[in-house]
Amino acid sequence: MNQRKEIELLMFDVLPYMANMEFIKELLESVNSLEELEQKVRELLEKETDITKKTDLKILLEKIEERKNK
Repeated sequence: MNQRKEIELLMFDVLPYMANMEFIKELLESVNSLEELEQKVRELLEKETDITKKTDLKILLEKIEERKNK
């Protein structure tokens, strides 16, 4: 499966759990691979101060790790 399709599937999987859907959607659209997304999410988690966004990022990271372990 190509990387873009993988990201789209991840988006459908995580968006129902997100409080800030637009933020996450933009993040998902800005990357080309799950590895790139994972790296970006980890970087954002270190910098982010908004608790809601931070929670969304943690959920997203968890879903990325689930997909990688399949």
